Amino acid sequence: MLVPLINRKIPIIADESVEIDFGTGALKITPAHSAIDYEIGKKNNLPVIDTLTESGALNEKCEFEPLIGKDRFEARAAMKQFLIDADALVKVEEYKTNLGRSERTNSVVEPRLSLQWFVDMKQLAEPALRAVEADDINFFPKQFKTTYRYWMENIRDWCISRQLWWGHRIPAYYYNDQVFVDTSLEGAMEQARLKFPKIKREELKQDEDVLDTWFSSWLWPISVFDGFKNQKEIDYYYPTQVLVTGWDIIFLWVARMAMAGFEWKNEKPFERVYFTGMVRDKQRRKMSKSLGNSPDALKLINDFGADGVRFGLLSCSPAGGDLLFDEKLCEQGRNFCNKLWNALRLINSWEVDKNLATPSENMLAKSWMENEIQQFISDSTTDYEQYRLSEALISLYNLIWDDFCSWYLEIIKPNYGAPIDAATVEIAKNILCELMIMLHPFMPFITEEIWHQAGGVEKFGTDCCAAKYPTLGESGINEPLLRDFSELKDIVSKVRDIRNQKGLKMRDALPLKVVQTDNTKRLFAIKGAHSLVMGLATLDSIEFIESDVKNAAQFLVGTDKYFIILSENFDVAGEIEKINKEIEHQRGFLRGVEGKLNNEKFVSGAPKKQSDALARISTLEESLKSLK
Repeated sequence: MLVPLINRKIPIIADESVEIDFGTGALKITPAHSAIDYEIGKKNNLPVIDTLTESGALNEKCEFEPLIGKDRFEARAAMKQFLIDADALVKVEEYKTNLGRSERTNSVVEPRLSLQWFVDMKQLAEPALRAVEADDINFFPKQFKTTYRYWMENIRDWCISRQLWWGHRIPAYYYNDQVFVDTSLEGAMEQARLKFPKIKREELKQDEDVLDTWFSSWLWPISVFDGFKNQKEIDYYYPTQVLVTGWDIIFLWVARMAMAGFEWKNEKPFERVYFTGMVRDKQRRKMSKSLGNSPDALKLINDFGADGVRFGLLSCSPAGGDLLFDEKLCEQGRNFCNKLWNALRLINSWEVDKNLATPSENMLAKSWMENEIQQFISDSTTDYEQYRLSEALISLYNLIWDDFCSWYLEIIKPNYGAPIDAATVEIAKNILCELMIMLHPFMPFITEEIWHQAGGVEKFGTDCCAAKYPTLGESGINEPLLRDFSELKDIVSKVRDIRNQKGLKMRDALPLKVVQTDNTKRLFAIKGAHSLVMGLATLDSIEFIESDVKNAAQFLVGTDKYFIILSENFDVAGEIEKINKEIEHQRGFLRGVEGKLNNEKFVSGAPKKQSDALARISTLEESLKSLK
């Protein structure tokens, strides 16, 4: 085949890199002016013909005299008429193509083969790959080991020279066709004089290219401690414990730092790598200046507060997963800040009477809250070890919002206008301070302020940021207490549900009948349990009974039955309908359990789930009989 106008013979080859559906399906190959074409040329032993000068004009290698010396854009525009005149143009079609442009100038980037500096990466990659494969360097999440392995096993030589006017100039010096590499001009001159004794300083020219930015960055774990000169600092800090970075630069930076560490320090640069998620908008697009979808961080802080923004981002940041940013997340963070501040204001607003004794229900609530905190510390330890920061924050959010604010403060809160005992207030402030220590890494500003307002400095002798993080106590977690308290909360919640369903006022006291069982006797025998339920559920009495009560609203907690005595206008039909729906729900749950019995992982817990469902169905059916 001949090239039009110059009649150069060229071969016809086939290659899988060609997009058959694009254009004619036939592609010209220019190994000197395309990275893909260069690879195709290497595979097929094609000649490399560089037809462009450094300024983007055509040189004599284009072999077409009318275009030699013309700018590439001018030459392309003129080519159409030359082809028409030579009767070599068959057809002209409009089409879209991928065209690289400079981010700073928007100029078209023209690929051109040139002499560059490369680093041989094969040997450098081997120890860095082994370290990650053996978990000597731990990745969080683990799935990024696969990405890392792919890059390292298919690594290519690294082009480290860049044609820019800023950066670290390549320490290579030229004299005629000789190259002298040294960290300084003086060192290069010494090398040059060994070969050319009469060489003058101005005759030695330094390479005008600069080093790739990543070539400087891969030395960061060493250079940040001046590690090539200051052995004392590098020995103390190297290797560091954790690198936090984005997964999109796993090869550009993480892998290269690992390679540099083993090459120059013969040791890994860090022990663990935590990959953060990529922040995207609600349409899952990456945040970018060109799309204009990046939020104004200062405006967010002004609207929601710094802690609100931190909470919004951290609460939906699964390790390595995409973070779909929405301002509503920051709004939730601001609401949480308001909740914390109002909890502090509530505690500080109480009138303290030092002569009052501490109510038993307050002491029960104290024990429960302390164990809930211990439970969180236990659970979150695993989250932190696995860098599941989002999960840890959400658990802490629930602990503070639900357990502390909604339950604990509600239990200990004195009646309107009544004083409170000093011990309860002191305990509440201690618990609040402990919660602020745990929340401080996520929301440092409001926690520090609350800490000081709640007397944290006086109690612990330091600022919140320097306070020791709570640890598990020697006695461990009182799990029976947590289960019992959960039942008490369930009783209160279901009494409140009945009030809402029947339109009863919260201030109207109701009688509660409890079918006596070993469990209910034990539950209400717990010190403080009786008065706690009486107060929170607004009851005028709690009475144990031997059998079901007719014409009463009933509910189950576990398999124990409770009845609320209502007026003579009690809706029996409505209650029967409600119980029937619950029976159907439990039967559906039972069918689900039985359907999973072939799953080995499920079988271990299936018998208990199965027996619980059967017991609840039996209890509900007994209640149904008493109403008919």
